[in-house]
Amino acid sequence: MRMKHLRLVAIGLAGAALSAGSSSAQTRTAPRPEASAAEPAGNADKGKMFYRKAGCYQCHSEQAQGGTQGPRLGPNPVAFRIFERYLRAPTGEMPPYSVKVMSDQDVADVHAFLRALPPAPPLSGLPLLQP
Repeated sequence: MRMKHLRLVAIGLAGAALSAGSSSAQTRTAPRPEASAAEPAGNADKGKMFYRKAGCYQCHSEQAQGGTQGPRLGPNPVAFRIFERYLRAPTGEMPPYSVKVMSDQDVADVHAFLRALPPAPPLSGLPLLQP
């Protein structure tokens, strides 16, 4: 069970590493993942409100960049079906979000919020890290 959680975290870390790439790659913005035909339409504003209401921020932080308890969720989240499957039957410490707690539309809205998050700024643009 724990292995599935670690696999999702590894996928997220691999994606972050690939998007970080070289310093020239950091200046480009990553393409925004669009909703696929199999993915229900979500409302990012409603998703942001539900993310806060459901307490997701407590483990994953306000902007889903990850925290002490939960991994990074966005920007560029995992595919919707993987996201939904993990929410419904998570491994590790995360509580399950059944349809009674989080409707299918709520899941689509939260995923839309995660997709809408802006990419992190390149490290070269942070004043504190300048020589």
